[in-house]
Amino acid sequence: MEQAAGELRFERAAELRDRMRAIESLENRQRVIATAFSDTDAVGFARGAKSCFAVLHFVDGNLVGKDAEMMDEPLEDDGEALSGLVRQYYGAHRGGWPRSILLPTEPEDAQELEALLSEYAGRRVYIETPKRGERLRLIESAQLNAREEILRRTTAAQRRSKTLEWLQKALELDAFPQRIEAFDISNLGADGIVAAMTVHVDGKPLKRDYRKFRIRDLDGPDDYASMHQAVLRRFARAKDGDEKFTSLPDLLLIDGGDTHAASAGRALRELGLSVPVFGMVKDDRHRTRALVDAAGHEIGIQGNQAVFALVGRIQEETHRFAIEYQRSLRSESFASKLDEIPGVGAKRRAELIKAFKSVKAVREASIEQLALVVPRNTARAVYDHFHPEGENSACASSPALPGAED
Repeated sequence: MEQAAGELRFERAAELRDRMRAIESLENRQRVIATAFSDTDAVGFARGAKSCFAVLHFVDGNLVGKDAEMMDEPLEDDGEALSGLVRQYYGAHRGGWPRSILLPTEPEDAQELEALLSEYAGRRVYIETPKRGERLRLIESAQLNAREEILRRTTAAQRRSKTLEWLQKALELDAFPQRIEAFDISNLGADGIVAAMTVHVDGKPLKRDYRKFRIRDLDGPDDYASMHQAVLRRFARAKDGDEKFTSLPDLLLIDGGDTHAASAGRALRELGLSVPVFGMVKDDRHRTRALVDAAGHEIGIQGNQAVFALVGRIQEETHRFAIEYQRSLRSESFASKLDEIPGVGAKRRAELIKAFKSVKAVREASIEQLALVVPRNTARAVYDHFHPEGENSACASSPALPGAED
């Protein structure tokens, strides 16, 4: 650290300083741990692109060694799988048996497992699943080691590929979901309905293939009819040979439930196409908690963090893209109405848009409220435009404030 500082490599010096402090902190904690137990193994298990079973060995509270076993196939993160891994690991164990083995999940056969390991060791070995305190922190350290080992031994591309393999298996897809397209609807009255389509290839967004649709010819807001129209138009363009739409997805994700998915599926059938379609079902926090097919059959994804995170990112990105498009259209519509007013140029128009957010808020504002944003002569012109002579002008004293939503 001192050498790095002397060479003016201050970032490196700070990094080494932080490492020193972490080591000192760990040493202090180990002194506390050593008084609580003397001979313990802490077991961790994690699933990512691969699965990892990790064991940290503590003697007198000091970490004296660790083992990590990698498995290419994902295993269920439950007591039964953990029991099997513990049996396999300690079945090949030679010498140095711990007094206690700490597990993150309690297996159903804990007593049987404890008896078996005690027999192997020639003395009592305790199986524990702590819920608090230093012993729980040891398990958390083992869990962290397992996760880090997975990251160390796999690349980002491998992790994404494995996640998509799990998604394929969970949804029983015939093809690997290399290209995923997702749709979301955003509406603001009958004339402001839009659909957004995002594309993810190999688990990563492909923004050049994103598409936007203005929904037409509906009497009012109808998410199901809007979804049907958007999907129909997207795939009809593909059948017509439009180069912007010819790449077809392996999986279609629809923001909404089974009825939304059914609307998209009906559009595909009308065109004679077959693409797997699933709705993205949200929880109370507006996060995707499950996928659902058109028949209403839900497939839970929260048990697999990688899949849960991927689908959540796709849902959020599609929603963001739809809202962004909706807002751009609102601004365009707002601006076009203000362009009709004599004396309102680009600068004044921008000031009104920023302050009032909607045409309705401008229409309902008094001259005094408008004059807080633009010069009084412009405020008068705007007010007169929305309140022609002879019209009931009761709204002149309306309490509308900047920021009111249309």
